[in-house]
This record gives sequence, C-alpha cells and structure tokens, in this order.
Amino acid sequence: MRIRLVTFLLAATSLLLCIGPRRTHAQGRGSQGSTPAAAKASAPIDLTGYWTAVITEDWHVRMPVASKGDFGTGAPGAVSQIGSGRLGVGANPAREGNIPYNIKGAQAALAWDPAKDAAEGNQCKSYGAPGIMRQPTHLHFTWQDDNTLKLEADFGNQTRLFHFSPGSPSQDGPSLQGYSAASWIIMGGGGGQANFERSGSLRAMTTHLKPGYYWKNGMPYTGNAVLKENFFLMQLPDNSSWLTVTQLVEDSEYLN
Repeated sequence: MRIRLVTFLLAATSLLLCIGPRRTHAQGRGSQGSTPAAAKASAPIDLTGYWTAVITEDWHVRMPVASKGDFGTGAPGAVSQIGSGRLGVGANPAREGNIPYNIKGAQAALAWDPAKDAAEGNQCKSYGAPGIMRQPTHLHFTWQDDNTLKLEADFGNQTRLFHFSPGSPSQDGPSLQGYSAASWIIMGGGGGQANFERSGSLRAMTTHLKPGYYWKNGMPYTGNAVLKENFFLMQLPDNSSWLTVTQLVEDSEYLN
C-alpha cells in the first residue's frame, strides 16, 4: 500500500513565484474530429518566461543549511509544546515536524553526512525535482518542442523536462530530475451563455528519481518517491503575475 503525503513542503500551497511584466502568446485549440493539438498550441496558460522564488516562509530550511536533525522545528528538543512535549526527541524524532517521516525515514535524516556526500560526488542531492522548487532560485520556462516544456533553474544549474507526449523514461536510468509526464487541466472557454474565460493549470507526475533531499540538511526521499505537482497562474490587481506550485510526494519507505 502506498502512503500519501499531503504537501509535506508546501503546507500552505506555498511556492512561489513572481515577476512581471511577462509576454503572452496566442493559444490555439484543436477541434472535434481533428488531430489533437500539440501541448504548446493547446496550453490554457502561458508559463514561459522568467520567475523568481519568493521566500515568505520556512526561511531557515530554504535559505541557509539547517542543522542535521532539524525537521522544520529547530534543533531536537529546542521547542516544547503543551500536550506534546519537546519536539525532535523520542522514538520518532520527526514527530510534529514539517515532514511526516516514519522512524526509518527519520533515522535516515539523522544519518546525513555532508562530507560523505562530497567525497562521493553527491553534493547536488538537494537539487532533485522534489527539492529544487523550494530553493531560492530563478526559473526559466521555454518550449523545447511542441510537446515538451523545459524548466531551467539557476540554483544548482538544473533542467527539468515536462513530457506531454506518451513516452518512456530514458534508458540511462534514474536521475535527479526524473521523468515528468505532463498534462493540461483546462477550464472554461466553452462558449454559450455560461461562458467563462479559458484557463487551467499544468499537472505533472515525476518518477524514476535518484534518491535525494527535500532540504539541504539531508532530509531524504528514496528512489521510489513519486512527485505530483500542479502549476497555477494568478493575476493580481496590480497586474503582477504569480506562479503557485503545489507538491505531493508518495514515498512509502520513508513517509508515515
């Protein structure tokens, strides 16, 4: 049985991202009985352009490197709550932390050794797909082709590809960014009396990941983790554009 995690990192649907102004493109739509339009032509929203992460919460685990064993509430035992006692101690030190680890996952986090990572050439483990979106990064979205959306993150110099066409992961094996299968969620634009402005979101599911870290202090996920994301756009009254990203991870080996 797979264990689902409700936005472990994004408890308040909390990424991101704002920059403006940004260019827009006309988006086409396929018609009934014709070949389905390519993802670029049928996109209900335009994500292309540059975005800057806005760090408004969880600063101490997103900007500096938190101490080992900090599950989002500070050093083990540093915080006490009425009814639950001191956080970060006991059989499961991740209890009441921001990531709902089971005991095995918590012990793996406590075993983090940055010197060992450096010696093995694994300094980039916090730049994988489940972690990079929470980093203080700039993002650049472009279309690699009509059915592949490319995301470049300058923090860690990482590139993610969102594949709209049916396909299979590379034969090269797991990677930091894994394989992201993408689709559009389209709303409105149907015409008629109840016509609403056409909009929607990007949905992506990422598998074939190498083991990595959610945070830079060694909070781990396994190679069996499945990352599910939704990307939404918001236009505020001041004409600024915001990109909000929600994440959900399934990782039955480490998550409670």
